[in-house]
Amino acid sequence: MKTSQYTFEAKAFIQHLNFVYKSLSSEKVLALWLFIFFSLVFFFSSAIAFNAKFLTEVPSYGGSVSEGIIGTPRFINPVLATTDQDKDVTTLVFAGLTKKMFDGSVSLDIAESINESDDGLHYIVTLKKNARFHDGENVTADDVLFTIDKIQNPTVKSPHKIEWEGVTAEKTGDSEVTFTLKKPFPLFMETLSIGILPKHVWKNLSDDQMSLSDFNVNAIGSGPYKIEHIVTESGIPKVFILKAHDRYTLGRPYIETITLSSYQNEKYLLKAFEDGDIQRIHGISPEKINTLDIATSSIHTSLLPRTFAIFFNPNKSESLADRNIRTALQLAIDKEKIIREIFYGYGKPLSSPYPFDTDQESSEYNPEKAKELLQKNKESTASSTLEISLTTANTEEMKKVAEMIQADWEKVGITTTIKIYDVSDLNQDIIKERDFQLLLFGAITQTPSDLYAFWHSSQRTFPGLNISNYVSKTLDEHLETLRSSKEEESRRLAYEEVRKEFKDEVPGIFLFAPSLIYITQDKNTTILPTYSYDNSSRFVFSEKWYRYTNKIWPSVYYKPSIELLQNIIH
Repeated sequence: MKTSQYTFEAKAFIQHLNFVYKSLSSEKVLALWLFIFFSLVFFFSSAIAFNAKFLTEVPSYGGSVSEGIIGTPRFINPVLATTDQDKDVTTLVFAGLTKKMFDGSVSLDIAESINESDDGLHYIVTLKKNARFHDGENVTADDVLFTIDKIQNPTVKSPHKIEWEGVTAEKTGDSEVTFTLKKPFPLFMETLSIGILPKHVWKNLSDDQMSLSDFNVNAIGSGPYKIEHIVTESGIPKVFILKAHDRYTLGRPYIETITLSSYQNEKYLLKAFEDGDIQRIHGISPEKINTLDIATSSIHTSLLPRTFAIFFNPNKSESLADRNIRTALQLAIDKEKIIREIFYGYGKPLSSPYPFDTDQESSEYNPEKAKELLQKNKESTASSTLEISLTTANTEEMKKVAEMIQADWEKVGITTTIKIYDVSDLNQDIIKERDFQLLLFGAITQTPSDLYAFWHSSQRTFPGLNISNYVSKTLDEHLETLRSSKEEESRRLAYEEVRKEFKDEVPGIFLFAPSLIYITQDKNTTILPTYSYDNSSRFVFSEKWYRYTNKIWPSVYYKPSIELLQNIIH
């Protein structure tokens, strides 16, 4: 009964509105509709603005990357990878127990937890239960032990063997491994970032067969990307098509496909880039960048740990034993000009031995002061001129740097002869025999502890790398602290003392560190580490790259659920 009454009243109300509407003049009807229209516009605009205020933009799945590299990978294998091409694909395909982060710190990757003993000699590693290889098999303690055994086996000839000397690995559970060191090594967590091989794939091959196996190309790892297809020409791999690994321990990568195409040299690489066959390149000569039709936003850089320096050898030139002479040689070099004119700004001038110093002093360029120091030397010796030889490698960049330094030194009255050697001859005949006066050379210094190999007195003879034969008891003590102390503050203070001694004594001239240059002509957001350990470091955060985004309410966003849906779709 009540329902019928309400229906009657509603009809009556609608009839009344209809009567009122029809009784309105045409001007009032227009005004009414304009009012309704603008009211709706205001309402929806307010709703959109209110919604946008509380929405968060997050990466979405999909998209692709097409990159060109110079040369062909031979060993997509973390145990054997040596070339940049090997490391490029290995970084994408394999994952380690740990992973180096944006600022050089270390986080967990395959490992669920790592417990270090108080004495720094034992590391108990527990693997994540969801860690899977690309073929679906679990990553186990046996895989970890197998990988370390191959690295330490001299027959395999792994370039990482020296990093694992004195380390023993023991299986203490299906998903647990205990590493034991002979002495504390604060950077062991970084060593654990080596990729893990699947034992079930490699176990039937002998050590001698390892380097010849097809698994070095058709690799199976547990990293963010898996090899989906390889295009070959005359049996030589030319194109690697990689797909996102949906079971990657750090989350499914947002970019679905990464294609790496191999080119014979820089000329063909640049042509493919200019023709649009590929959208990404790296490692090209800095001067070539200015010839490309690209936006500044397409150029990404990350500092490399390559310290280029001039090493002194007083045993071959008595004048180099004089600190004033060494200081004068340093003050006469315009490091900023080297970076500007040879590397087109893609690098960092150095005044200290570690390139990633954030607070190092500006490099001092003072030719007048250099002349004063040289004049003092002339007054105290019978010699009126200083003649020296500068030795370096036969590469275009090193020759240009040497010539610029030669010009700087001659401006202050130093006669300089440049000696050029092929890299192999330089290593075997010159560096090994310490047969030089001054050597322009590059050293990889990823952490301050790496300075031990280049400057500790115990490393003066071959195969040690203290090629300047520099000896200092206090420097030795501080280098030992950097290498073995577990206390971060102790290492920091030790490095400050090392840096102070290098400044005061000038045992070498630290020149510059180059930058990794990565050019991207696509719309993908590319995250690079602040500091790179090598050129392949550009792929370290590839799982975080993305092409698309969605706006969502943070309270309802749950990435694992989105990943699960994406995995079902694909």
